[in-house]
Amino acid sequence: MIDYPACKICNNESNNKLLKVKEMYFGTREVFDYLECNNCGCLQLLTFPDDFSKHYPKGYFTFQQEHENKIKSFLNGFRDRAAIGEYSFLGKILLNQFGVPTYIKRLKIAEVTLSDRILDVGCGKGILLHKMKESGFKNVLGIDPFIDATINYKNGLKILKQDFDDLAGEFDFMMFNHSFEHMNDPLKIMKHANKLLMDNKFLLLRIPVADSFAFRKYRESWCSLDSPRHLFIHTKESIKILADKSGFEIVKIDYDSRSWQLWGSQQYSKDIPLIDDRSYYVNPDKSIFTEKQISEFEEKTIELNKNGVGDQAEFYLKKV
Repeated sequence: MIDYPACKICNNESNNKLLKVKEMYFGTREVFDYLECNNCGCLQLLTFPDDFSKHYPKGYFTFQQEHENKIKSFLNGFRDRAAIGEYSFLGKILLNQFGVPTYIKRLKIAEVTLSDRILDVGCGKGILLHKMKESGFKNVLGIDPFIDATINYKNGLKILKQDFDDLAGEFDFMMFNHSFEHMNDPLKIMKHANKLLMDNKFLLLRIPVADSFAFRKYRESWCSLDSPRHLFIHTKESIKILADKSGFEIVKIDYDSRSWQLWGSQQYSKDIPLIDDRSYYVNPDKSIFTEKQISEFEEKTIELNKNGVGDQAEFYLKKV
């Protein structure tokens, strides 16, 4: 029997498995080794690239996001303030017409107010934070080590080019929107988050999860592996272990996976990268899927989320 390394989350050494995963976002097809823990289920990168920066080029989706136009941003500000509880006549009309935006729903679960000190870790250019600042959230800050330089927006928002480990301060809410899986030493990260967070306040982790239908079905071709950028892909069990060790309790878990978990993985299994002329992401009309198949993927995704086996989850953790 091959003796694989111990899991870095639960220290299990028994019956762990090895996955060989290709880089399929850009389609370099470079192969990286991942450990699959037989105990907690966490997937973890074993073979690190010599230079991670080459795997975060300008074409990576985080750096492609754009700000809303000024008129839309202005109107959304009224709606979003109404959604959080600061009503106005125009805000109420817009809220009734368009409903509560998804990010506000998340903030309400975490009991966030307009005056809370908010940190977004691994936020790229800070598109969400800029939207929040325009909508009336007074104390927002972003941090991302992969941006070119610290960003100072005209509305007062600052995005720091800095490693999270080096950050000091006090916060009332902290979120990792698909950044936690990109970080080495997750226990160290969560302990530092606990240190910066005020008592009884929330940490939100939005991450891909390996205890999902998509991983079980597609294994090495599961698109959310995103090798080698995702260093740790957790399960409910591995997050619970980290929470217990770092002073958090899991208050709520929601699932927000998209149909990409199915059509993306199906593409990868047929050796079609995400950035490819045959990809549904790039050219829907030239993809291998019919409109009917895409609709079926979307219906299946709703079902998977409802049943708690979607491949993306939101963990609401409270500092205890």
